[in-house]
Amino acid sequence: MPVSLERLISEVEPAVITDQLIRECIQIIGGDPENVEEKKRSMPFSKVECLAFGFKSLAKIDNLKGLENLTKLQLDNNHITKVENLGHLVNLTWLDLSFNKITKIEGLEKLTKLVDLSLFNNQIEAIENLDSLVDLNVFSIGNNLIKKLENVLYLRQFRNLRLVNLAGNPMCKEHEYRSYVLSHIKDLTYLDYRRVAAADVQQAMEQHQDEMIEIQEREEQALVEEKAAGERATHNELMRQANLDGVETLLDDMTREDPEWARFAQVPGLVDAWNEVRDKFTTNTEEFKALILEAHGRKKAEYEEWLSVVRGMLDEKDAAARKLILEYEKLKKRVVQAIQENPADNIGLLEHPKVRVMVLKDELMDIEMEAVEALEELLQEFDRNYSEMAEANKAHYNAYFAQIRDLQNNFAGTLTQTAMTMYEKYNQENSDIESLADEARQLLQDKDALVNALQASHDAHTLKIDTLEDRLVSTELKGANDLATSNALWAARRNRDRISEIINYIERNMIELDELAGEEEGGDM
Repeated sequence: MPVSLERLISEVEPAVITDQLIRECIQIIGGDPENVEEKKRSMPFSKVECLAFGFKSLAKIDNLKGLENLTKLQLDNNHITKVENLGHLVNLTWLDLSFNKITKIEGLEKLTKLVDLSLFNNQIEAIENLDSLVDLNVFSIGNNLIKKLENVLYLRQFRNLRLVNLAGNPMCKEHEYRSYVLSHIKDLTYLDYRRVAAADVQQAMEQHQDEMIEIQEREEQALVEEKAAGERATHNELMRQANLDGVETLLDDMTREDPEWARFAQVPGLVDAWNEVRDKFTTNTEEFKALILEAHGRKKAEYEEWLSVVRGMLDEKDAAARKLILEYEKLKKRVVQAIQENPADNIGLLEHPKVRVMVLKDELMDIEMEAVEALEELLQEFDRNYSEMAEANKAHYNAYFAQIRDLQNNFAGTLTQTAMTMYEKYNQENSDIESLADEARQLLQDKDALVNALQASHDAHTLKIDTLEDRLVSTELKGANDLATSNALWAARRNRDRISEIINYIERNMIELDELAGEEEGGDM
């Protein structure tokens, strides 16, 4: 009686991935067939792009370190039970895990470049954990244990998905299987190896019309929310870059961190004056934001203009240095040709380039010194201009927060006056204090407690204002200082590297000339 291929595989002793096995499984595409084996033996793992571990009796995915440039990986027809140790293979576009014993989709979250994924013929019960695979185009998960049609809905999120194979799962026995898939996964070209006809999709959409209308409405709402979230994120990033983080939410942050605000809000009419504060705050804040955002734009423009001038200056110096080096290289080439024609006069012929290379060193060093001096002037000018803008912004911050303090002080005075009036009102005979909430009633029955609460509230608001001002001013000035330091470090590093390049170039040429002289002398002996 013939034995099945699956049984033969299962009876083989489980293997592990070793360096030797990796080399055996390297796939060389193109090139001379006679050199394939040599390439497989000598190729660095960092250069390997394709591996085929099919039918290797592997029980575990492991030991794939150093193969980060893999784009295609075959692990089909093995004994693998868990998808693991693949997270570092971030360049994979094609992954075959078919004909294994995998029970759960996992461990693929970081493989965001995957285009083609096969999990055919495993023991998987749910389609999940693929959200990050946004480029997925081909997905095969046939011959698994997926029972519920609702799993198909998960695949709707993949906008590039065109080929899906689900055949052989228990859910495929459902009467509405094909129409459900065609209506719920958009833009399919092939389903279960059969080309999808537009008429079939239209019929499926009509068959599941009510459900699809609901799904589409949810998706449209999700798109609106996604767009709004993206706009908020962009706006928040701009506020952070412009050093306005926390300004727009200052008023809400003040009340949220106020230990007494919740009690005040329970007293009818006590904090009504806060609405006027909010209106004035909004006006002041919009004017302040406009000032700082305009200054932010000027700072960016100043930096970009400075970089442009620096690059232009350095390019000019580099061009002058290249011209000198090219002239020397031409001289050296002529001398080498002359020596070949007249070896006996090599010492005399080499004297000129030896002198010239030392002169070249001085010339290159002079050019670099000119670059350093010019760069130093540009750095000083930029630091001065940028620091002036930072100081101007500091004045804007101070003026703005002074306005906010005035609003808070005025509000605190109004709040205190209103609270005292209410205290008198609710502590008269026949007052309706019992109608108030418990915390509000307790607050208005104890004058000392009320005064303390008012002061605590005012202190909390003032502290929030002071803290934010200190942070923003400090960030503004520190940003200018950090940029100046960063520019200075870059300039110093550039100078060190250039000096090193010049010295190395001159030394190489001196050695080359000495060797040339020695070779010619040896040839005469």
